[in-house]
Amino acid sequence: MSTSVITKKRLVTSKSTAVETVAESAADEPESTAPDGAGGGPPAEPPAGSRFGGRTPLVGVALLVVLLLAAVGYLWFRLDDSRAEVDRLETAKVTQAEVLERARDLAVALTTYDYRDLEAQQRLLEEGTTDAFQQKFAETNETLAPMFTQLEASAQGTVVDAAVQKVDGDLATVLVFADQSASSTQSEEPTSQASRLRLHLVRHGGTWLLDSVDLL
Repeated sequence: MSTSVITKKRLVTSKSTAVETVAESAADEPESTAPDGAGGGPPAEPPAGSRFGGRTPLVGVALLVVLLLAAVGYLWFRLDDSRAEVDRLETAKVTQAEVLERARDLAVALTTYDYRDLEAQQRLLEEGTTDAFQQKFAETNETLAPMFTQLEASAQGTVVDAAVQKVDGDLATVLVFADQSASSTQSEEPTSQASRLRLHLVRHGGTWLLDSVDLL
């Protein structure tokens, strides 16, 4: 056999082997993935984070706004409630001051008199007392006036201390401690007497009036 024939056989054998090798390599390679939507297959799902990526910040901002509005409303409500309480306490404080001042003046008028002008005390009390009290006081004064005139009695009252016991709407009660310096023909020197009075006042037309007195 000639050399050229042997060479041709080797070339054919090598060619066959190369073709088989290429075929096996092609069979082992995975199928290529078709583009989205190509070949009739469904498109690939987008990542979960990208689906709501544009909405999540807006939802968070809206929730924050709602919470802030709720907080502001609550604080405003508390502020109004605090203001109302402050106004109520301030009104109560002013009312007690008015009642206390009125009671002190009335206590001085009750414990001060002069036999030379007993009607002055009655006129002074008429300005700050109810009709019911004026009637009772007039009846009492009618009995005592002759005695005061005969004894030449006079007295000067001084409030030592006073405190509001209660204020309930248009009614008030005040406890007053008073000293009374009295003089008469029965004593060469003025005598001092301590008195404790409970005054009951009523508010009429914006003015506190004495309605009754208890001697304690």
